[in-house]
Amino acid sequence: MSVMLRLLLAHMIGDFVAQPRVLVSMKRKGWRGIIIHSAIVTAFTTALAWGQFLHWWAWILLLGLSHAFIEHFRTFYVKDETRGGLYHFLLDQAAHLGVIVFIAAVSVHWRPAELVSLFNGTASVESRLIVYLIALILLVWSVPVLEAEMVATLIGCNEDIVGGRSVRIRPVDRLLGALERLAAVSLVLAGCLYLAPISLLLRSYVQRGQWHDQPARNCLITKMATSFLVAIVTGLVLRAVPLSAPFQAIRQA
Repeated sequence: MSVMLRLLLAHMIGDFVAQPRVLVSMKRKGWRGIIIHSAIVTAFTTALAWGQFLHWWAWILLLGLSHAFIEHFRTFYVKDETRGGLYHFLLDQAAHLGVIVFIAAVSVHWRPAELVSLFNGTASVESRLIVYLIALILLVWSVPVLEAEMVATLIGCNEDIVGGRSVRIRPVDRLLGALERLAAVSLVLAGCLYLAPISLLLRSYVQRGQWHDQPARNCLITKMATSFLVAIVTGLVLRAVPLSAPFQAIRQA
């Protein structure tokens, strides 16, 4: 379980935290950006998976090359179509996840059934902490991209799409969205799911000017709905992943 989660955490860091918009634009222009981005992902994967399983260096090399291939395919073969950005984004992430699952399954015989250990308290503390780190990256760095792709694809609002395919995340959207989602998840973890809608008030107030314009209002509603839904699902998942093992599990260990 730990290897699978380490590979996934490395991907989340390399693909979102360590990928500024300037690098996204470079990827869209050709191989230079793709190589730099893939090297960054490979470096984080190496740091987190060093010596964790047999022939780890060969598997990491395979992961790095496959990451470059997927980025190459999206850059050179996917049409420059803003309204399809959401589907391209989801397929891109699904392809990367598929490679990670394949490597974990072959290298350490990981199976999806092992995910149950996260919820019954038998998984290691390290694994559970990694899950929380992955969730943090998802809430702060990944969802803003999803928001922009959602409004561009579903309602045709392209204000956050630059050059046809590159997503520009406005600082105010990233900050307000992150605070919104972290507040909602905190309320869910505290057992106050019914209070979670309160988290929407800050962005609603700060960006209240957008409510007076129909297209801007549609964009804001779509972003907030996406943000809130992801936050609630994430909170419910984390609530089922105990950070401390049950007393019985500790005694058995």
